[in-house]
Amino acid sequence: MKGIMKLFIKLLLPIVLTNLAIISSAQLKYDVWFTNNSLRIDYYHSGTDKTESIMLKEIRKEEFWGGTKTKLIDPFNYGSYRVNVYDSVSNTLIFTYGFCSLFEEWQFTDEAKILQKGFPESLIIPYPKKNIKIELMSRQFEDNKFKKIFELYINPFDVNIKNEKTVSAEVKKIQYSNTSDKALDLVFIAEGYTLNEKQSFYDDVTKISNYLLNLAPFNKLKNKINIWAVAAISAESGTDKPHKGIWKSTALNSNFNTFGSERYLTSSDYHTIRNYAALAPCDQVCILVNTETYGGGGIYNFWNISSAKNDYINEVFSHELGHSLGALGDEYYTDEVATEDIYNKNTEPYQQNLTTLVNFDSKWKNMLGNDTPIPTPVSDENIGKIGVYEGGGYQAKGIYRPYMNCKMKSLGYDFCPVCQKTLENVIYYYSE
Repeated sequence: MKGIMKLFIKLLLPIVLTNLAIISSAQLKYDVWFTNNSLRIDYYHSGTDKTESIMLKEIRKEEFWGGTKTKLIDPFNYGSYRVNVYDSVSNTLIFTYGFCSLFEEWQFTDEAKILQKGFPESLIIPYPKKNIKIELMSRQFEDNKFKKIFELYINPFDVNIKNEKTVSAEVKKIQYSNTSDKALDLVFIAEGYTLNEKQSFYDDVTKISNYLLNLAPFNKLKNKINIWAVAAISAESGTDKPHKGIWKSTALNSNFNTFGSERYLTSSDYHTIRNYAALAPCDQVCILVNTETYGGGGIYNFWNISSAKNDYINEVFSHELGHSLGALGDEYYTDEVATEDIYNKNTEPYQQNLTTLVNFDSKWKNMLGNDTPIPTPVSDENIGKIGVYEGGGYQAKGIYRPYMNCKMKSLGYDFCPVCQKTLENVIYYYSE
C-alpha cells in the first residue's frame, strides 16, 4: 500500500507543480520574488554555424534593476533567445525575456562554417530572494521552436556571487520622467571619447535625445522615458578601423568592418559594456562612438551603436534603436550585407514588420484596408498606405514589409504605423 501511495504521489507531483506554475505566473508579485538589484550571469557563447554551447564565466550582483516590476512574463516572444527563470522549489515561472546576440549573426558568416568561435554575453534579471533555476533557450531555424541550451541553479546567498564595481564613470541624467520601473531607461555610454572630450559626449547625447523625443512614437511617450549618459573615458579618440589598419585604445573596444562589412560598427566586448551599463538603471544600452565615419549596428535587447559625429547620426541611431528596442527587422533587400538564408521562408519571422505570409494573421493584417490586395503593388497610389509589399529582410522575394518606405528601410523616413505600434507596445511594457 505504501509503495502504491508513493507511486501516486510521484505521478501527481509534476501535475501539481505545473498547475502551481500556471496559477502563480498569472498572479506574480515582484516583491515576493525579487529585490531592487540585478543579477548578471556572464558567459561565453561559442560554436559553429550549426552548433552552440555555453561556458559560464561568473555571476554578479548589480546595484540597479531598471526593468518592469509588473510584467514579469515577457508578452512579446521576440528574439532568437529566451530566458526563463523559475523558483527552484515550486517550479513557478517568475520571469522571462528575449534577446538576440552577435554570436547569432556570426553563425551566418562563411567563417562560422570552418571555425569554432566564442563571444561574451550576459543574462540580466532582477535579483532573486530565493533559489532559482535559469534556462537559456535558443530559437531553432528549422521550425521557430525553442530548444534549451543551458541550465543553471543559483542560490542568491552564494558568497561567490561578485558584488563590486569594476569600472567607474561620471553618470548624468539627460532626461528623467519617472522611477525606473515606470519608465524606459536608455543608457548612453561613451566610446572613443577622451577625458578632454567628455563634454562633447554629453552634447552628442543631448542632440540625439532631442531628435528622438520629437520623433513618432517617442514624441507622445516622452513622459515614459528616462535618458542617462555614462561618460566612459577612453585613452584614445575614435575607434578601430581594421580595413584601414587603424587601431585605437578605447573603453569598449569597438570596431568597424564587423564580419567584413566596412560600415558595420560593433563591439564584442560585452562584459565591459555591461560593467558601464550597470552604473545606471538600464533597459537599453546605447553606445555613441566618437567618429565621423558612417556606421552603426543594433541587436535586440543587446546594444545599439552609432557613429556620433557623422551627419546621419540621428537617422542611424533611431534605425538601430528600432532593432535593439523593438526587435524590428531590416526592410531593405539590396545591400552589401544581404544574405539569402537568414530567414526561413517556411516559418513566420518574429519581427513584427516582416512576414512570409505563413502566419500573417499574427502580424499587421488587421491594419489593412478591406480592399488592400496581398501582395500589394509598389505604386504611386499606394504611397502612405499600409500594405504587404514584397522585399525585406535582405531578400527581394518571399518576405514582405508593411510600408513602401519606412525608417527600417531607408534613411530620411519616419517609422511606419506598424513599426510605431510595435515600439509603443514595448515602451508601455517598460513603463506601466
